[in-house]
Amino acid sequence: MPTYKDIQAMTGLSLSTISKYYNGLPVREKNRLAIQEAATSLGYRVNTVARSLRSRRSSTVGVLLPALDNDFHLTIIAGVEAALRADGISVLVCSSRPTPGDAVDFLMGRMVEGIIAVPTSNDVDALRKVAAQGVPVVAIDWVAPDLDTDRVVLDNLAAGAAVARHLADHGHGRVALVGGDPAISTMRERAEGFRSTLAARGISLEEECLTSGPLTVESGQASTERLLALPDRPTALFAANYELTLGMLIAVNDSGLRVPTDISLVGFDSAELARAVRPQLTMFEQPTPAIAREAARLVRERLDGQAGAGPETVRLGGRLLVGASVAVLHDRATPPPG
Repeated sequence: MPTYKDIQAMTGLSLSTISKYYNGLPVREKNRLAIQEAATSLGYRVNTVARSLRSRRSSTVGVLLPALDNDFHLTIIAGVEAALRADGISVLVCSSRPTPGDAVDFLMGRMVEGIIAVPTSNDVDALRKVAAQGVPVVAIDWVAPDLDTDRVVLDNLAAGAAVARHLADHGHGRVALVGGDPAISTMRERAEGFRSTLAARGISLEEECLTSGPLTVESGQASTERLLALPDRPTALFAANYELTLGMLIAVNDSGLRVPTDISLVGFDSAELARAVRPQLTMFEQPTPAIAREAARLVRERLDGQAGAGPETVRLGGRLLVGASVAVLHDRATPPPG
């Protein structure tokens, strides 16, 4: 494998000049060109592992996610990597482990300088400890009450409220939520925004129409099947995340009900999915690429010492993409108060 000495032999430059160039320090233009030409000719590549061991700096940020099998998490990875690449910062991705703290220990063992995480309950204690040691930690999506770090989140109350207004404006007086675990802040806040906005329009979200469960396709399907079997079936369903939306669609398709003639639907989190089904699904889309960019910005500013003293919370708004899956029930229209 070519070394600095091989570049020295080809260019006649000192080892200190070559070292300065590869450590990002200024060198004369003619020397820079000579080093680059020699490196290309020799096939020289920087040994980033060895450099990290010498400097104790890895120029690597860890991305910790609950799983690597859904569109939201994959978009976060792509967005963070693209945002940090221009600054020479690489990304190491890890999914959460069954043993508490194991995933954070794995990342720290690889000398990451910061962590961007969608934390699970297994990760919170370990993330809190490394943050107390001065490692920049940015939490996204789920706000853990015991993790006082920088955060980038969707305005989940506003998301639930936007869907509720849309259904109320279309005359739906009996609606249901295909929801997730209320212990997860995103699920709890979307449900709260949905329920409180319906209440402000004089619509009660009955307990039998409020479901919860794991954030899986199977849970969304099972919850939807229970809702469709109610004697007084809701006229509209809102699924509170992507996997629950897929499960809802599967259950409705299996039921033989027509959308929106027999049942109205609103999904969450994928414009591509909305366009792929017929009729086109009305969908609340969260700004996942912007969430990733803001998380990358915060961790980069912490690494550069440019951030403020205390944790920063960035709350981003999404948008309701109106399709053709919500019927207008003129005879049950619910006007806004006042």
